[in-house]
Amino acid sequence: MISISAPTYDPAGAILLPSQRLDNPYEGRRRGTVTATLDGGVSVYDAGYSVSDQTLKAVIVSPTKSTLETIRYLVAYYSQVIVSCEIGVYSCVLSYALRKSELNLEMRIISRLDA
Repeated sequence: MISISAPTYDPAGAILLPSQRLDNPYEGRRRGTVTATLDGGVSVYDAGYSVSDQTLKAVIVSPTKSTLETIRYLVAYYSQVIVSCEIGVYSCVLSYALRKSELNLEMRIISRLDA
C-alpha cells in the first residue's frame, strides 16, 4: 500500500493506493567516489549513507482518471509530499509520467519522518 498526501491539510491533496507496491523498496547506496591515481592505484572517498540518496518508484497499470488528476494536482501545487509505504514515511519530491496505460511514479526522498 502507498499513501501520498500534501504536507498540510488539503482535502483534495491525498491519495491512497491500497493494492500498489513499490518497485524498489529495499535499495540504497553509499555516497562516494573511486578515482584512479597516477601510480596505478585508486583513491576512495566515502561520504557515508543517506536515505535521501534513494528514489522510490512505482508503476500503476491502467490508472483511473481520478488517480491521474490527484497525482497531477499534488505535483503542480506541492514541492514536497508525504509518502507512506511498507518501508516508512518520507518527505519526497513527486514526479510522474504517463506512458500508454502505465503511470510511472518517482518519489525522490528528502527526509525520513518516522525515525
